[in-house]
Amino acid sequence: MKNKGVLILAALFILSLVGISFYGGPVTYVFFWTVLMIPIVSYLYILCVIISLKIYQRTEGRDMVSGTPSEFYITLQNEGWFSFSSLRIIFYSSFSTISDIDDGAVYELPPHSSIVRKTKLLCKYRGNYDVGIKKIVVGDFLGIFSVTYKIKEPLNVIVVPAMVQFSELPGSELLSDADRDNMNRKTEPDIPVREYADGDDMRFVNWKASAITQKLMVRQRRGEEKSGIAIVMDPGRYQSSMEEYLPPENKVIEWVLALSLYYMENNIPVDVIYRTSSVAKIAVGGAGDFELLYGEMSRYSFREDNNKEKLFEELYGASGLFGYRMLIFVAQNWSHEDSEWADRINADFSSIRVYLAQCETGSDVTDTVSGRFDVVKIGQNSLAEAKA
Repeated sequence: MKNKGVLILAALFILSLVGISFYGGPVTYVFFWTVLMIPIVSYLYILCVIISLKIYQRTEGRDMVSGTPSEFYITLQNEGWFSFSSLRIIFYSSFSTISDIDDGAVYELPPHSSIVRKTKLLCKYRGNYDVGIKKIVVGDFLGIFSVTYKIKEPLNVIVVPAMVQFSELPGSELLSDADRDNMNRKTEPDIPVREYADGDDMRFVNWKASAITQKLMVRQRRGEEKSGIAIVMDPGRYQSSMEEYLPPENKVIEWVLALSLYYMENNIPVDVIYRTSSVAKIAVGGAGDFELLYGEMSRYSFREDNNKEKLFEELYGASGLFGYRMLIFVAQNWSHEDSEWADRINADFSSIRVYLAQCETGSDVTDTVSGRFDVVKIGQNSLAEAKA
């Protein structure tokens, strides 16, 4: 319609030039200047609308939960002395959705009036990003021209991860009762060691015992000591744009929390291992521990310089992961090198499960881990959306 209006205006302008050139007279000149002034007056009108328009938007709270709708309020207010003939709202849509308001709807506002809308805002991913109104398209009184005005102060929200409880975890099974730890026991049992012999795996070196005895001591393997589960979280950022990196990072956080909650509720000790400036670990044995983990995961920042390889190198330098019944890796992607690192840090040769947060993991992933690792691919939607 707008293109048609511009074409009609251009045709009228050409017609006025023809009239001046061949006929002249006051009527043709009035017609010419009228056609010429229409775009100028239209854009001045649009400028006045932009100056007079006030936009207010808010949520019930700044902190929101991913996958959970929240109350959202929008107000468009005309503080000018003339009517607004055409306003169209464009929302941020990459990471959030707005209910009951269409991007294509056109609003009119009489002088000193307002439009108030109460709706629902749903944020798809954990993180800190802009939501709500992104742009306003302002049209002129003839419906010929329009200007897109970007909001200078968008609504920014902090979205915390969803807490999802599984009755049965996909791709997982509970440990036997004999392998469960006593949650009331806070001290680690004595670890049997012996003096190092040629051919011993260096991953079994007990550095604490070696320092005390001043001899290289290795840990003796005992199957009954393996009781808990280690969840190793991928700390890296592997894409450049927020549209690309936010979904897989959100999946990693959600699955780390869901796995931890599942094992905690089934009285199975679990350690969540990740990396900030160095390797960090949170032992989840109760509600207080899980609350600590949830707060840390809500604030966690993935970084380009903080990837799986650095995490694996530090774990390997600390002699690997001992005493776990199972190692679980929650990763955004997986490669042959990652499989080799996982084997190196698996000091007790425990079973390994890999949760992949991206389907675009490379053609060699299945061949790399099948038969040796248990692989569970995470779907495209977040856990909160999948459970809804």
